[in-house]
Amino acid sequence: MTKLVIVDDHEALREGLAVMLGQSGLDVVGAAGNVAAGLDLVAVADPDVALIDIRLPDGDGIELTRELLAQRPALGVVLYTGDADAELLYDGLDSGARGYALKAGSMEELVAAIERVAVGGSYVDPRLDRILLSPRATAKVPQLSPREREIMHAMAEGLTAEKVGEEFGVSVETVRTHVRNVIRKLQARNRVHAIALALERGEIALGKLPE
Repeated sequence: MTKLVIVDDHEALREGLAVMLGQSGLDVVGAAGNVAAGLDLVAVADPDVALIDIRLPDGDGIELTRELLAQRPALGVVLYTGDADAELLYDGLDSGARGYALKAGSMEELVAAIERVAVGGSYVDPRLDRILLSPRATAKVPQLSPREREIMHAMAEGLTAEKVGEEFGVSVETVRTHVRNVIRKLQARNRVHAIALALERGEIALGKLPE
C-alpha cells in the first residue's frame, strides 16, 4: 500500500483529502499545513509519495519539493494546485516533482497520479497539454542531451530499455534514468508521451539518427 503524506494549508481540504484518499486504498500517514511542518512530517512518516500544494503560508510547495528531494531523492512528489499556469508548471516540474495534478481533476485522477508516481512513473494533468504544446511554453523546455536523443530515438524505433542498454553498452537502470530525465525535461506524462513530444519538437526523427 502506498504511504502518502499531504501538505496543504486549507484544513478542510486537507482533512477531506485524507479521508477520500484513504478510502481509495492509499495509506495516508500524515498531513501538514505549511513548509516547516511538511519537512518534519516527511522526516518522521517516511512516505512513498508527498502530495504538496504549491501555495503555502510560509513558502511554496516548489521550494519544499526541492528541499525534500535533496534529502530523499527517491521520494515521489505530486504537486497539487488550482493554477493552470505555464510558469508554475515548469518551475514545479523542474524542482524534481514527478506529478502535477490540478484541483479541478477528479478523485480518480488524483489517485491515479499518486499511484503512478509511487511506482516511479510521472503524471501531468491532461488539461495542461494545451500549455505544454504551446509555442511559448515549448520554447522554454530544456533541450535533450545527445545521449538522451539517441536513447529516445532508439525507443521511438521500438527498442525496449533492455535492448537499448545492450546497444549502448549501459545498464537498464541507466537507460531508465535517461528516460526519466527526458520525461521531466519535456514534462511528459510517460515514456510514450515523451517520445511523441520529442518527435513533435524535432529532437528526434524516425528513420534518421540524431546528430
